[in-house]
Formats: sequence, structure tokens, C-alpha cells
Amino acid sequence: MSLSFSEHIAVLEQVLAGRPGIVDDIERRLLNVRGKAAGQHSDRASIGDMLYDCFFQSPAVSRDAPLVGDLDPVDLILRAHHEWDRDRWPGRNGRIVSAQSLYAAFVVCELEHLSLKMWDDGHDMAAERLREVQRMLDLLNTASAAPRVRDARWLIQTAQGPLTLPLKPYFTIAGLISETLAPAERLEIHKAGSVLAGGHLRSQLRHRSRETGWAFDDPQLLALTRLSNSMDTALLVRDLIPLLEAYSAACTRQDEDRMTLADAILQGLSADPELLLTRLDLLAPSTMIENLFVDQDGQTRYTPMGEAHLDCLSRYGELIGRTAASLMKDAVALDPAHAAYSPFGMVYGFCADLLSNMVLNTLRSGSSADLSPLSPLSIEDMFIGRGELERKRAQAEEWQRLPKGEGERDPFEHSIEWATQMFGRLLTALEARAARPTEPNASAYPDARLFIVPRGVTVDSLPAGVLPPRVVSAQEHCLMSDSARARETGATVLSKSRLSTARFEGQFLGSQDAGGSWFGVSKAPVTIYTSLGKDAFVTDVPRAVIDVLRLVCPELLVVVDENGAQ
Repeated sequence: MSLSFSEHIAVLEQVLAGRPGIVDDIERRLLNVRGKAAGQHSDRASIGDMLYDCFFQSPAVSRDAPLVGDLDPVDLILRAHHEWDRDRWPGRNGRIVSAQSLYAAFVVCELEHLSLKMWDDGHDMAAERLREVQRMLDLLNTASAAPRVRDARWLIQTAQGPLTLPLKPYFTIAGLISETLAPAERLEIHKAGSVLAGGHLRSQLRHRSRETGWAFDDPQLLALTRLSNSMDTALLVRDLIPLLEAYSAACTRQDEDRMTLADAILQGLSADPELLLTRLDLLAPSTMIENLFVDQDGQTRYTPMGEAHLDCLSRYGELIGRTAASLMKDAVALDPAHAAYSPFGMVYGFCADLLSNMVLNTLRSGSSADLSPLSPLSIEDMFIGRGELERKRAQAEEWQRLPKGEGERDPFEHSIEWATQMFGRLLTALEARAARPTEPNASAYPDARLFIVPRGVTVDSLPAGVLPPRVVSAQEHCLMSDSARARETGATVLSKSRLSTARFEGQFLGSQDAGGSWFGVSKAPVTIYTSLGKDAFVTDVPRAVIDVLRLVCPELLVVVDENGAQ
């Protein structure tokens, strides 16, 4: 059942007012089950039903609306049972602490969802509704010794963690933030977006490096991660623009905001320093999302969203060139090499995983983390690169010791070695950009091109000299559903469903679905070849796909046929 914003607020007020009874129910029905059937034989569905009933069978709470969160509370409860079975079951005081933690996590998830409803029924109420969300969060934190999140503006970003299809709502929300909220409110939202994107994408790089055995700077690994990051990087650019504008002004004023802004900006840039600093010429093709930014209905052209993205990239390029030298100087204060803790060293999955860590910390046998000296640290604190570093290191170590299921990777890692590697590549890229502030390509590699041979034209039919002498074939990065044609041309075969998903995730430079037969040119060659100064070519490209490529990567593209280069 869908609730209006005001109805959702009313339900949450009932939940907050009924907290003692709900917490008692969670402890009694779900945590005090040692040796009982409820603890030994219950499946996920029955535990989920019981948890639901703890909230909605409470006399203080109406059953008009279910609570739904991105956390998996059933999994957290099952983990608690498993951990307590291996160690020891806590007494009532310990179970109450755990029940309070589960309760708080549920309410935080609801506030995340509520933060995305601020623009329902018109945009003029957004600022007032954000204050309402903050009021609800303050009420939750007033009764909690360990606030998970303090600032409601962060909830807008944490609510959008896991990737969902379609991608358009993410850009819609980004536009609404820019259009309807005051500058101070927007700036904090953009700070959250920058550090959370940086943390997630660095973590993804770490996980993929371990899975593949490739170094973190291996072009194959970068290509692999970027294929699924078009949206993340495009939204990150949107978050960085207002931060860079504010940082530039703070540098002029020489005020205290300068370092706070530098901290958030540098964490965002560390997500992919090559794209965001040295290879601005590759940023557009790497972040274009074809089905959102290109209109192929009739004349191929940019959509309004595509035009807006190009404007963002242009503004971003100017700002990063102007501020790179200052950022390089300010980065010295955030160097993790000799620090006890650094946000650059965090490795996790999504924001929900960090919230899960906070809950799991209280579910450990004998834990009373809500009452410990570490408890005041919130998710915002862990992304600040200065101040209380020893406390943050201790909190990170607590999370690293959390139990994990069989075959699961560690729920959290903090590594100064990893932080130093990430920081080092960031400084190198900043130095290159500061040295060449206005050049799109500030790397040590020369510009390179992607040569396109249209369908119906063979490489052998091309005039001599049309393709450069050392050009390499990128044909394996042409993906199609026609297996016979793929064998004939050297392309890679994928199912129609996988190709469709890849297109919606922005993994193609250009694609076409012609009568159920898919063809797409992957973005991988941009990283594997172009970024290293190597010219590459692909063949058998349909004319409709070429039209898209002319928009998505015009500076990289050379279309050739029997008459030569176009």
C-alpha cells in the first residue's frame, strides 16, 4: 500500500511513540528463543512475519502501512542466532540492546524511503518536508545511545545505494535536489553523494581485484568496473560540481570550509582519478547512458537529459582544471600514510552494509555497543578524514571482527595499505591535471581513435593507409545476439536479455535492437585501448549504431569505408 508523505510521517510517529513495546516484542519473540522452536526451526518467512507483527500488532501502531527497508533484518536476526549458538546467548540486558539496534535500523530505513517522497504532490514543500524527516531522525536519535545517521540530508543518498533498473529515477532525484532545495541543504547532500560514491567504487575495485587477480590499476580491471559504473560516475560529477564551486570560493576567502570541502571532493575523485582528472576526453563516452541520453526515435539526437549531462561535463572540466593545484596542496593534510584511520581505506559493499555492521556490532555475544565509548560515531563520522582518527580506527576494527557466513567475503575491511594506494594514484592524477589544467588529455599517453567499419564493408576493401599501421582489433567487444553472424565476424555472443540489461546499465557506446537481433559496441575499448594511446577498430557496425556513436564519442570516432575516412 502506497502512503502519502504525511501518512508516512503519521505512521513513523506512532512507531517512535511505541518504541518501548516494539523493542520488548522484538526481544521476546525473536531474540529470547534459545532452545525454542522459534529459534531452531523458523524459516525466513516466519521470522519476517514475526518481525512485522512486532511493529504492527503493537497497540501504539496502526497496521495501515508495512515497513520496508533496504537492510535485511531477517538475515541479521538469523546471524545473531547463529553467532550466539557458537558462542553464548546473552541475557535479557544484552538482548534488549540488540532489539533496540534492530528497531533503530528499521526506522532509519523508513526515513530513507521517506526522504525520497519529499517531492510527492508538488515540489514547493520539499524544504519543509526535509525538516520533517530531520525531526523524525532527531526523535529516533534522542532515545538512542548510538545514532546510525545524524543528518537527514544523508538519507537521500543512502536510500539510493543498491543499483536498480531503470536508472532514470536517480537522475530525476538529482535534478529535484538542484531545483528545489536551498544551497546549504544541497551542499551537504552533495558531500554525502561524493564520499559515498567514492567509498563504494573504491570498494568495488578492491573486490574485483581480488576476484580476478588483476592489479587495481590494470586496464582490464578498470574496464570491467567502469562497465557497471556509468550511472555512478555521471551522478558523482553532478555532486562534485557544486562542491568544487564552493571549494573555489572558500579558497578565495581562505575560510575553514576549505578543508571540509576538500575532504569530500578528494574522496569522490578517488573513485576513478583517471577519468575524473587526467582523461577528461574519455569522461563523456564513459558516462553516457544511451537509453537516457540519446533519442533514437527518428532523428538520432541528445535528449534533454543528455544535453544537461554534456553541460555538466563542460562545467566540471573547467572547475577541476581551476582547482586541481589547490586540491593537491590540501590533500597533504589527508594523507593516510601515517594516519591511524582514513576513509580511503574502507572496503565494504553498499551503504546498507555499513548500517548492517552497526546492527551486527550489537548482536555479537555479550555486546553492548550502544553503551560503549565508541557509540556516538555515526555513518557520517566514518567518512571524515580528520579528527578522532583513533576512535574511528577502533570502530573499523570492531567491524572487521564481525562474523560472516560460510563463503562470504569480509563484511568490512579497513586497510591503510589500500588507502595509501588509492591516495597515491589520486595525487598522481591531481599533479597531472594541475600541470595541464585546460587540456582534456592530461595523461602521459597520446590521443587515440576508435575506427568504425560499417556493416557491409570489409577491412580488405579499405584503401591502403585508412587504418593506422599499429591499429588493433577490438572486435571481441562488439556484442550481439546473432550467434551465426558473431562467429563470422569475430564478435562476442550474448543472450538478448543480457544485452538488454547491459544497455540499460549504460555499458554500450552504442547499440541497436533490430527486430529482436541485438548489436552493441561495449565501452571497454575506451579503457583497454584508447586510454593507453592505442588506436582500435571494430567492423560490421550497423548504420543506426554509428549514428549513436557520433553523438556519444564524436572526438574518438573515425568512420571508414571504401572511400576512406569520414
